[in-house]
Amino acid sequence: MENLHIKGMLRNRKLSKSISDVGWGMFINFLDYKLKDSLGQLVEIDRFFPSSKTCSCCGHIVDQLPLDIREWDCPKCKSHHDRDGNASQNIRTEGIRILSMDGGNPVLAESRRSKTNKPQGGKAFVDETGSPHPICNQMGVG
Repeated sequence: MENLHIKGMLRNRKLSKSISDVGWGMFINFLDYKLKDSLGQLVEIDRFFPSSKTCSCCGHIVDQLPLDIREWDCPKCKSHHDRDGNASQNIRTEGIRILSMDGGNPVLAESRRSKTNKPQGGKAFVDETGSPHPICNQMGVG
């Protein structure tokens, strides 16, 4: 799952009531508890990971993807993506990558503009040696 900045999202007057009503923090705690109970593990993906902007088939990252764009076509492999479905596939793939690296740091897509002296992230890439995108590979894409 993505490590979302809930406090920041609550500052949006249009979304704050809906986000508060969901009880996001309680949901995450409950999910983590249930996963541990069944020997699972909750993996959080950095909120700056470009899950929506990355093609889940070939790994291409589009420069801009405004929130009002709900579907898009990859300029590299021509795959058609639903924004949320594509993001969920990328979050799953990144979670598996982190687990396979024994909790290794998530890849950040872009440098963040930060007021702190935290290290800045680099460009994300997809390792072509394995098969991180099985669905697209079955379709002959990627």
